[in-house]
Amino acid sequence: MSSNHLRVLVAGGGIGGLCLAQALHRAGVDVTVFERAESPDAFREGYRIHIDPDGSRALHSCLPEARFALFEAACGRAPRSFAFLTEQLDELMLVDVSKVDPADPVGRHRSINRFTLRQILLDGLDGHVEFGKELHRYECAADGTVTAFFADGTRETGDVLVGAEGSGSRVRAQLLPQADRLDTGVVSIGGRLALDASVRAALPRQLTDGVAMVLASGGANMFLAPHEHTDDGAALPPHLLPPSRADYLVWAVTARRRTFRTDAAPEVMTPEAAHALTTSIVATWHDRLRRLVYDTNPATITAMTVRTAARVGPWPAGNVTVLGDAIHSMPPSRGVGANTALRDADLLGRNLVAAAADGDVTAAIADYERRMRGYGFAAVKASERALRQSVITNPIAFTATKTMLRMINTALKLKSGSRPERRLP
Repeated sequence: MSSNHLRVLVAGGGIGGLCLAQALHRAGVDVTVFERAESPDAFREGYRIHIDPDGSRALHSCLPEARFALFEAACGRAPRSFAFLTEQLDELMLVDVSKVDPADPVGRHRSINRFTLRQILLDGLDGHVEFGKELHRYECAADGTVTAFFADGTRETGDVLVGAEGSGSRVRAQLLPQADRLDTGVVSIGGRLALDASVRAALPRQLTDGVAMVLASGGANMFLAPHEHTDDGAALPPHLLPPSRADYLVWAVTARRRTFRTDAAPEVMTPEAAHALTTSIVATWHDRLRRLVYDTNPATITAMTVRTAARVGPWPAGNVTVLGDAIHSMPPSRGVGANTALRDADLLGRNLVAAAADGDVTAAIADYERRMRGYGFAAVKASERALRQSVITNPIAFTATKTMLRMINTALKLKSGSRPERRLP
């Protein structure tokens, strides 16, 4: 079977689905992405996304050289450290993430605007992405084909269907109805504000070098990440750029629902209500942190229930499969959800390109699903563990966690020959 004789349908034009389409299109495989949004403009509110070494390697594998160069140019200033702090800005641990393996210069930590990354992944796929197409269901035929039925009454037939529609995937619901999404009992409220002079002056020192996680008594945490553009992105084509090129800071306060003291579903909260809840959480924190929350425009604030994927065992392979959040959605506590989706796209893309040559699509998908279940659900488990460790309400357990981090931090500083610095002014 030549690559031109295999047709792949991808439901969902998110990062994972588009990365897969890039890999297949690059190899000459006939691929079409069906995205429910009406146009690419629906994604213009993209915030910062962290690309880790796994995600970076996957993008390098899937994208043509010139498009990967665009990705590199579009990235903001790379984080050099990851800090753990208390709510009073005592340093618990500072980890250097700036080192790049000379043997693997592609595998590194990066920061990029989500809108820009999506635009880069759309670039070059003209005629292979259809907007306004929400998948409703699919049917597999005896001749080995699969037909996707869309909410607008249209249908498309191909050899393979990939569900990449995120945690609400209709493909997963039909293929694996036992694959539930579980409520962790945790709520996350996040916002964004411009990195102007006053905000920069309020930033904890560690955020000038990277990102930070604040672990607070009472079971709340706050993630902070600046996104600062570099001169490399100045020559990017206008259609790849977000509406604003200004530097910005994103933050998210996460805690168990009872810590927020609300029974309201986060998804129906008004931005103003979510902002008020967050300001109450940080009311006794260091003034620098309080100011960041207080000064955030409520219009930028979103709230969500943190959910995670139920583990599912092996299932019979066929010509329908899933990737990314459609199968292994996870808490954002380790920042690896999008990167795991990119890893899926790389693996599935390589397997389908090989199947286009030898014709064994089922074996290609079976191998992908076996390997994806391994690393995908390992990432889910690690993210759930990190979430539990960051919302500790038991005072004794919280003190033990802080002590452990400080001990590790002291050992790291002694190894590097530097002196611990414990408190910011």
